[in-house]
Amino acid sequence: MKHIFILFIILILGLFFTPKFLFAEADEKKRLEELQQIVDKNIGIVDKSMNLELLQDLGKKRLPKENIDAAKEVYEATEKILVEKNISEEFRIWTLKRKIFVLILLAYEEISRYFPRLVAIIDELEGKKDFEILLREAEQHVLRIGSVLAVAPGVDRKVAIDLKSLADRMILFAKENPGPQADILIEQLFSRINQIPQLNLRDRRIAIVAPIFIPYFIESNRKTAVQSLMADARRALLPGHPMLITGFDLDGKPFNPALLKDKVVLIQFWGTWCSPCKEEIPELIDLYEKYHSKGFEIIGINTAVKGDERVEKVKQFLATTTFGSKRKTIPWLILHEGIAASQNKNTLTKFYGINELPVLILTARNGIVLKLHPLPSTLDAEINMALNAVELTPEEQSKANTARQQQEAKLDQEIQEQLKLIEKK
Repeated sequence: MKHIFILFIILILGLFFTPKFLFAEADEKKRLEELQQIVDKNIGIVDKSMNLELLQDLGKKRLPKENIDAAKEVYEATEKILVEKNISEEFRIWTLKRKIFVLILLAYEEISRYFPRLVAIIDELEGKKDFEILLREAEQHVLRIGSVLAVAPGVDRKVAIDLKSLADRMILFAKENPGPQADILIEQLFSRINQIPQLNLRDRRIAIVAPIFIPYFIESNRKTAVQSLMADARRALLPGHPMLITGFDLDGKPFNPALLKDKVVLIQFWGTWCSPCKEEIPELIDLYEKYHSKGFEIIGINTAVKGDERVEKVKQFLATTTFGSKRKTIPWLILHEGIAASQNKNTLTKFYGINELPVLILTARNGIVLKLHPLPSTLDAEINMALNAVELTPEEQSKANTARQQQEAKLDQEIQEQLKLIEKK
């Protein structure tokens, strides 16, 4: 009788607890099936949205709300699935792939919210073979969006992209995936940099990426790209370094660098056809007259390269053209690039990659570049500060010059050796 009573109690307890366990398992299975159906239902709509033509102009072209809502539903469903502990590895991989897929689309549409999540999941799954193809595609989109954000951060100020880190990431992608896909991404980055209208901002970005891309271009045997980027790098990296000034005056006499010794110098790359160049000359004349007696000099470099034919035109321009309300002529020395070009000499215009005018460069008394692309409105204060700067002792200056020359010689030698290897291939 006692045993029958115990069995009866066990039976009652089993009837009380077993359904809850079974129902909980059934509920979980049903919930996952419903989430999977949400993903399956909407992924097709998202797939139709993955048209790269719609995604080229970041922030300018928007997809229909239906497509974005479908992508968000897929993303939210995958998030809920992935927090479940009892899903199979196969189901987890299936879910992650769909999550990455919709994140690519959402990263374009809502940058600040979804772009960092796309970057995070790519980094998290790096090296996983199950995701290799999809991650490669996703990385291309990250680099495309990242290059826009890094070059023009105003696109979305909530997302900060470090240009150096982006360039390193792009080089890594190019090395792991050589071919047209990587080349297009690199070309797009440099195209966006070159489209920056402010020369000073453009050169700041070139100064960051040039040291990263030059070794890669050398390694991949791209001589033309190396030469072009080297010229841009020489210009962009001028601040804090000496500037080479060579050439010929309008009478064909070689320029004597000793004329600039211990002087604060403003170099102006200009042309007689350049309206902005001529617009800034009256202010430069005022600065020249104000500070010349205190050790300030201006050197004008006319960028025409069609030989002596242009020299007479420049002479005529200087003799007949006056500037400002007081109708003053240009009082400083003019060097002419055409003479150097006619003698098969390297021109400063080519050496420093001067492709737009005007370009102003301010150097200190010791020949070190203080400012690249200084604004005319700030030049007065900058010249005054440079003229009154505390000078190094002769010994300190000599040590600094020697160290700088050794560093530059080493860098130049390394680059020349690499270029020779390219020519031999």
